[in-house]
Amino acid sequence: MKTMFFKHRLFSLLLLAFASIILPSCDREGETPTPETTFETALVGTWDISSYRLGGDEWMGLIATSAFITFQVPTDHAGIFVQEVTFSDGETWTLSGRYIVDEAQGQVTLYYEGEPIVADITITGGNKMHWESIQDEHPLVLKATKRT
Repeated sequence: MKTMFFKHRLFSLLLLAFASIILPSCDREGETPTPETTFETALVGTWDISSYRLGGDEWMGLIATSAFITFQVPTDHAGIFVQEVTFSDGETWTLSGRYIVDEAQGQVTLYYEGEPIVADITITGGNKMHWESIQDEHPLVLKATKRT
């Protein structure tokens, strides 16, 4: 009699339906992989500059007291940046322009008064930036932390 019960098609269909409903609910929560943040996405926001080393000379703390750069959300890999520097004498200098992101190279090209500045940027931990470029024929290295 037990064998006839298992051989019955209705029971097999009910067992299959039960298993198809119950088994997917056994998936572990939180295991869905989160998509990696792109370079472009990580770049967006305001970055407080902690080190501004031009030609080997540190400017932060001597010539400048604070500085930041903001990258607005880009459209088609291009957006607007705003940089502000406060000097030791209290004077503030603000510049802005357009920027273009090269995701593959990890580069940002900034345009200020028609002059392109190509910066190699590395972002680590989502909130630490290392920037290398050339300014006035001298190497420029910035270190910055993203504001939260």
